[in-house]
Amino acid sequence: MWLFMRQEPEVLALVEDRHTMGFPHYLTSRMGVIPPQRWADEVFIVPSSLIEHLRPRCEPLNPPEYVDAALNAGGRALARLVPEAPTSALRELADLVEAQGALVSGWASWHRSGDDHGDAVRDAMVLREDRAHGHYEAAREAQLAPLQLIMVLTQAWRGGDLTVLSGAFRWGEEAVGEAQASLRERGLLTESGTITDVGQALRDQIEESTNRWAGRYLGRLDESRRGGLVAELERLGAI
Repeated sequence: MWLFMRQEPEVLALVEDRHTMGFPHYLTSRMGVIPPQRWADEVFIVPSSLIEHLRPRCEPLNPPEYVDAALNAGGRALARLVPEAPTSALRELADLVEAQGALVSGWASWHRSGDDHGDAVRDAMVLREDRAHGHYEAAREAQLAPLQLIMVLTQAWRGGDLTVLSGAFRWGEEAVGEAQASLRERGLLTESGTITDVGQALRDQIEESTNRWAGRYLGRLDESRRGGLVAELERLGAI
C-alpha cells in the first residue's frame, strides 16, 4: 500500500491490470495470506460489513496469487528505488517474530520467492503486521475497541478531521458518535471532540507499549547485526 500510495508505476500497473484500485487492492494484497472468511475478523480500520461487501469482488482475484503478484510488483519498485540488494538483517529480524494472531501467522509462514527486493517487502509485512497486533493488544488492555482507538482517539491525538471516518473509511455516523460518546464518558475526549490530557496520556501509553512490543526482538541480535539492520532501514527509509 505504501508503494501504491506513492504512485509507483509497477504497483499502479498491477491495480490497473487487475481492476483493483482502492480497497480491493488493500484487502487482497494484505489479507490474501489468510482465508477470505477470516478477513472481517482481522480488519479493524473499516466496518466488517464493508469487508463482506467486497469479498465477492476480491475472492475471484485468487488472493494467494494476488499476494505474490503484489510482492513481485513491490519488489520491482523497490529494486528501482534502491538497486542495492537488502542485507540479511531485515530477514533475520522477521524470522524472530513469534507470530500471534491469524494475520501475523499468515505473513510469517508466507514463502519467500528468492528475489531479494520482493522478499524484503514480504519481511517488512511480517514486522508491520506484528507491530499492528501489538498495537491492538495494547488498546484492548486499555479497554478500547478498535473504532475507539483507530478511528476516533487516534484522529483526535493527531488533530485530524473525524469526517474522514465516514468518507474514506465508511464508518456510519451513528457508530462514530457512539465511539465518541464512550470516550467522553471516560474523560478521554472533550465535548467538542478534542483529546483531553487524560486521553493524550493514554494514547501515548499505547504508543509506548506498541514500540516496546515491536522492538522486543532487537535484543536478540548481536550488536553487529543490529548495526546492519539500522543501516538497512535507514537506506530504505531514505526513499
